[in-house]
Amino acid sequence: MMSIAESAAGVRVRVGAWGDRVSVAAVNGPGATVVSGSPEVLAEIEAACVRDGVRVRVLPVDYASHGPQVDELQEEILRLLEGVVPQSARVPMVSAMTGEYLSGPELDAGYWYASLRATVEFSRAVEVLGRDGYGVFVEASAHPVLTAAVSETLEGVVSGAVVGGSLRRDDGGAGRLLASFAEVYVQGVGVDWSLVLPVGVRVGLPTYAFQRQRYWPKPVAAVRGVAVGGSAEEVRSGLR
Repeated sequence: MMSIAESAAGVRVRVGAWGDRVSVAAVNGPGATVVSGSPEVLAEIEAACVRDGVRVRVLPVDYASHGPQVDELQEEILRLLEGVVPQSARVPMVSAMTGEYLSGPELDAGYWYASLRATVEFSRAVEVLGRDGYGVFVEASAHPVLTAAVSETLEGVVSGAVVGGSLRRDDGGAGRLLASFAEVYVQGVGVDWSLVLPVGVRVGLPTYAFQRQRYWPKPVAAVRGVAVGGSAEEVRSGLR
């Protein structure tokens, strides 16, 4: 799989020459698209992108999901998931496959296989949520790889949307998580600190933040001794 910093429409044109040997696997944002296919084909597409000055990155995975290669695993996946019994949802969910709200019972084995086979329309799901009034988006992951794509997707859809992450690569401890809470908190997102830090003590800000000491220039007294209304030469003489 490979990430290309272009729109989905542009990527489909770019990879059209390879036919069904490459698929658009995910549309993460207006300028963030992922393709999947054989390593040989991806290497050719990568070289073409480099020549055109398009940012591209091969993802560190050894499988090609969201494309026809998944068909070989259909029977095995359905067999392994046949015991999944979906329940009614307690939290609203927008499908990245259909762009529709799901109530829960739809999420059977067939749905999960289809979501692995189909293109992930992540950007569309984010836009649906934004248009429905959601304005806070937190990426719960080991590294915030989609926050930029979410921000780009919400431009022109939600005014003042807050987008944040949770953990970061090589920085996945409690300190990082608390910092991420703080980053959204200072942007107006409510955080129940009594649950996050039940044994913590709230302290006030340092008092120097409220001294209100001003540094504006003080008014200067008017210059005396200038002959107002005199000739230009008289005025110049008075200013010397």
